[in-house]
Amino acid sequence: MFEADLVFSCGENNFLPVVDVWLVIDVLRATTVMTRWFELGGTELYPVKSPDEARRLVLELQERGSSPLLMGEVNGIPPEGFDMGNSPLELSYELIQEHYCGVMSTTDGTVALNEAFSSGSPVIAASFRNISACLDHALTLGDRIGILCSGRKSRPSWEDTLCAGAVIESLQAHGETVFSDSARIALTTWRSRGGNLLSCVEKSNHADYLKHIGFGRDIIFACEVDASTVVPMLVGDDKAHIILRSVTGSARPYPISNFERIKPVPSQKSDPFEELLTYTRQPPQNFLKKGI
Repeated sequence: MFEADLVFSCGENNFLPVVDVWLVIDVLRATTVMTRWFELGGTELYPVKSPDEARRLVLELQERGSSPLLMGEVNGIPPEGFDMGNSPLELSYELIQEHYCGVMSTTDGTVALNEAFSSGSPVIAASFRNISACLDHALTLGDRIGILCSGRKSRPSWEDTLCAGAVIESLQAHGETVFSDSARIALTTWRSRGGNLLSCVEKSNHADYLKHIGFGRDIIFACEVDASTVVPMLVGDDKAHIILRSVTGSARPYPISNFERIKPVPSQKSDPFEELLTYTRQPPQNFLKKGI
């Protein structure tokens, strides 16, 4: 029997339940970028909590003789002095051939990875792109699967909750599963998506913001399900840093997708969560007017 537990954001009072393995999700865009990094041949990626920590680590790695790529974002924009932002489409084979390792800092995703690692359980960076490969590898590590959604600015995010629900539905295909209440909420959200993943993800606040600042194509890329078999997993080093390395996989499509065992949800004339999403986009005073 499997167990599925879920934490909706890395700001939930720093409390993490006891599990055998963590899947950390940041669909838009950190774990999608991490997956792409290894798809293109990257070997090591250091996720850190802040831009200042990232800059210090780059200097340390340079002193050791390496040439790391400094990447990441604050509010979607590359911090001063960074080589690139947090777009998976900015990465290329040529760029990664110049840098065998990278250092990454993002508003939520790298913070969530560090938080999960501090629990002492194995940690995998998951996204829609590598979701089946990550779950399959996680099940080799134990039956109690924890999902930590990065969320957005310490609050739950729509797209990460959807991805978590997809993981949980796929876990059910492996056998009988016991859910926490939070896992059941994510599963219900996933099953109510209306049949079109991209259009559902595009309703999120963060997707709106990314389109506004010119990264709309990243959303399409992030919604490609099982496009990769890479499984980025955290390890520690002798300098007290944590490093992502790919434990398996490549950029070829996943051969036997667990999603093929998931019955598609019929398209609906209206999204049952549309009204809820409309409310969440409104200023607080509008909630009071509506008596919510």
